[in-house]
Amino acid sequence: MTHRFPILFPLVLLLLVAVAVSGVLWGTAQISWADRAAILLRSDDAPKGLSLIVWQWRIPRVLAVGMIGAGLALAGALMQTALRNPMADPYLMGLSSGASAAAVAAIIWLPKSVTDSFGVPAIAFAGAACAFLMTLGLSQRRGHPMDPLIVILAGVAVSLMFQSLTAFFLYIGDPHATRNAIGWLMGTAAGTEWAEVPLLAIALVLFALWSLRHSNALDATLLGEERAQSMGIRTGRLRVMIFTVTVVLTGLAVSVAGIVGFVGLIVPHMARLLIGARHRVLLPMAMVVGATVLIAVDLMCRMLLAPEELPLGVLLALLAAPPFIFILRGLRRAI
Repeated sequence: MTHRFPILFPLVLLLLVAVAVSGVLWGTAQISWADRAAILLRSDDAPKGLSLIVWQWRIPRVLAVGMIGAGLALAGALMQTALRNPMADPYLMGLSSGASAAAVAAIIWLPKSVTDSFGVPAIAFAGAACAFLMTLGLSQRRGHPMDPLIVILAGVAVSLMFQSLTAFFLYIGDPHATRNAIGWLMGTAAGTEWAEVPLLAIALVLFALWSLRHSNALDATLLGEERAQSMGIRTGRLRVMIFTVTVVLTGLAVSVAGIVGFVGLIVPHMARLLIGARHRVLLPMAMVVGATVLIAVDLMCRMLLAPEELPLGVLLALLAAPPFIFILRGLRRAI
């Protein structure tokens, strides 16, 4: 199916551009077509208030959401390869649970001056990194290669621990602070600023280039541990690097938009159905599809109940359920 790539990739790329433009032009604020054109062209007669909405709120939000979708899709594809498990996703190593526990603890317990100084996103990223290190520590045995099954089990254990902490914090916390924490846990890109865009862009570009450079090694990994090593692939080092890429991309995504599930699980399978499993074409396709899906869902979150905004994670989970069931049926047939 790799021969489809030269045809399908430009089409999906055009769809991404169309969805991104829609995310910029549409929203809860009613803007005429004439004003939209004036705002995008930075004309002097463009309404100042509406220009602020487009350039300071919508454009950075669309860019950030697109890069988060691309990053989670890339991380999901890499994790499914590293663990040779079609149900693996970026949150498998306890990243979301660690970020959730840290963010909820910060929102409920820390003084506002502390959260304003460090920021809940930075604290959430630290929680995700802590969960990753714990999972990695539990997975390693001195003198033995890392076992993918042990990694999965360690991730489940770490996730359960941090989920329990999150539930405990929510139960005993102040109701007002708890409401804010629950809103963060549901995922939202509201309030995204330009300052959050460059770091996402740098990390995404660097790790995408690294992944494409090692696409042949990633293909060999799917053949099995022993066969990949016989081909000269250092599977242990490659797996650790994949985990590092995953924790950075996922941690950045969680720090900006909260918990956004299913993208890293579903999108890589969608890309495989379109163009096959070779990583040289799979990874770019997964990134573009991930960006397109998340921008489209974020736009729906803004528009469906306007002027209220739906949580990004809730609507994404609802829309992801049918393809998830489809994937499970396919796996059952394969078994």
